[in-house]
Amino acid sequence: MIYLFTAKDAQEADSYTQQKIPAIELMERAGRECFYEIEKRINRSDNILVISGGGGNGGDGLVIARYLYENGYNVSAFISSNHLKENTQTNLLRYKGNIVKDLLAYLSVNKVDVIVDAIFGVGLSTNLKKEYIDLINRLNDIQAYKISIDINSGVDATSGKILGCAFKSDLTLSIENIKTGQIIGEGSFLYREIKPIKIGIISANPNNLIKIIEKEDLKVLFPKREKNSNKGNYGRVALIGGNKHTPGAIELSFSALAALRCGCGYATLCVPKSLYNSYALINPENIYNLFEDDDGNIKFDKEALDKIINYSSILVGPGIGVSPEVFKIIEYLLKNFKGNLVIDADGLNSLAKYGIDTLLDNICASITLTPHIKEFSRLSSLKIEDILLNPIAYAKEFSKKYHCILNLKNYVSIITDGNEVFLNTNGNPGLAKGGSGDVLSGITTSLLAKHDNLLLRVAGAAYILGRSADLALQDSNEYSLISRDVVNKISDTISEIIKS
Repeated sequence: MIYLFTAKDAQEADSYTQQKIPAIELMERAGRECFYEIEKRINRSDNILVISGGGGNGGDGLVIARYLYENGYNVSAFISSNHLKENTQTNLLRYKGNIVKDLLAYLSVNKVDVIVDAIFGVGLSTNLKKEYIDLINRLNDIQAYKISIDINSGVDATSGKILGCAFKSDLTLSIENIKTGQIIGEGSFLYREIKPIKIGIISANPNNLIKIIEKEDLKVLFPKREKNSNKGNYGRVALIGGNKHTPGAIELSFSALAALRCGCGYATLCVPKSLYNSYALINPENIYNLFEDDDGNIKFDKEALDKIINYSSILVGPGIGVSPEVFKIIEYLLKNFKGNLVIDADGLNSLAKYGIDTLLDNICASITLTPHIKEFSRLSSLKIEDILLNPIAYAKEFSKKYHCILNLKNYVSIITDGNEVFLNTNGNPGLAKGGSGDVLSGITTSLLAKHDNLLLRVAGAAYILGRSADLALQDSNEYSLISRDVVNKISDTISEIIKS
């Protein structure tokens, strides 16, 4: 796992560590370790400009400037603030190199090859004043190799929101842990390369940190199968969906769920009875449970539902349409199904239209919702622009309120049960096509055929979808990629996980 800091996490970890290691020593370590990384990427002939603010980030920058100067590099420092914290002032006095008094005058007569941004750190949370917006915009216009220390100046370290403007870097050296605002939001687009710099900062609550999922974390979900096992050992799953307008959606989900792909023992495709001929024998692995329908639109069918009520996991939603009948199906499962329920696509839209509070009255082992941002906006009654300002906080709040696991899908997906949070960062723009979400919901339902590590299983499904899409690009491209290509790479992804 990769552990991330929010701004609060970083500040609390700093305070906790300073009980054992003085702040001035941590500043020295940060500057020294950043220097070692910078030295690998620059030339002796480079003209280097370090821009330092008045806080701790500026102090780190001045330590870097001192190491550059003492090691024979051509370095100058500009102090952007008149108010320096004590340790920053100490490191200004320790630096014996050139100090720029008039930045505009300096830039008018000097070519700068490398700029080190150490203006603002994780403490920034309000919009920049005009003088700093002008400064950062001026620096962004310079053609140079650019490095940010800890976080690009102008970014909210938690949400990734740009606070007026932000420094754009080739390299960002994030002290100890990468910040959430460098992975989600606008902050994720401000650097070409990011690298954590370890200096011995310790989190007081490491288990509470937000985590990026990696393949090694998922190996526990795919234990070696016993020779004397049978299909009954690996769970029964059902997928309810499809209508005459979108018959393919549920088929993709089933394909993703097939035992040869994600490992469930049985998978039953639950579709409108009148559409059976559209599905028959497309995949010979299919088992069918046919629902009553009205001209290809699925209806509430207690008899059909009772046939799957003892299954391990059930999915409702792909291609099913929005209707009171779909809402009745969801309500019936909430009150009668004791396994893991997954709701996606039109299942989510039916909840949003007819009453999401029905989620609070259930006997399910777990409920998982997999909305994209627009669907989440409908469910939560929040504006999309507000969600994007702080998606982790809103996802946690929603998940806690409705006692569900939430996979908030975006280019970085947020998976949470209201307490713990995973992020999935793999995948590519080729997934921005109809059918990708259906494949994800199918994978999710398959993994939830087992009842342990539920949050990890939902996060693992997001990882498997993204990694399978990345593998599929080896034979395709981001324009031509289709969901079937992704499904065909699921087995390769699971093989990577097993071998990790």
